Amino acid sequence: FSFSFSARPTTTPARLTTAFFHPFNSQSKSKSQSSSFHSISKAKTTMTATDTSNENTAPPPGSEEDPYIWLEDVESDRSLTFAKESNAACLSSLGDPKTSSTGTYSKVLSILESNDRIAYVNKYGTNANGDVMMYNLWKDSKNPKGLWRKTTFESYAGGEDPAWETLLDIDALAEEDGISWVYKGNTKLPRALDPLARSLGGESYIYTRTLLSLSRGGAD
Repeated sequence: FSFSFSARPTTTPARLTTAFFHPFNSQSKSKSQSSSFHSISKAKTTMTATDTSNENTAPPPGSEEDPYIWLEDVESDRSLTFAKESNAACLSSLGDPKTSSTGTYSKVLSILESNDRIAYVNKYGTNANGDVMMYNLWKDSKNPKGLWRKTTFESYAGGEDPAWETLLDIDALAEEDGISWVYKGNTKLPRALDPLARSLGGESYIYTRTLLSLSRGGAD
């Protein structure tokens, strides 16, 4: 009972990557697929004032160009330089938490990366054997971007070391693609809309497709 990751890169820059997982394929692959956003042009609105007594009426919102519109290109040299300079100014003014005498940064980081944390899960139906399936996104010092993985409810509830099966290693995918992918969630295909699930029986609780959302560098 395994998932395969299938996606193809495009030449069009994008901020959101989507991928389908198939739980009945025997092999698992990882590539990236980009989906482009359609830009919406701004329409100019003509406003007619009936009261001409106030000559200092402010211009309508959106009539002036945003002076920071260039920051929309989050991976451009200009945007990255702006971010680095802003971070440096902040650290210079407030101090660097990594070198603080309180040690708060190191304490918080050790808690966030601890393997003793509870692996919070979501229940996604059952597998082909009828086992209830639990899914989790796990991050630690070795996997800062995360591992999307699954296990059975019996294994999860049975002890401190469940038998996890990795479905997607986001750090490995980011390294392979040369893109800083950030996990943004997933959406299951409803069983009522899934012909494969219906073919397994009307009472089946198996999800056969899940749409993952990955963002370039954490952009919207």
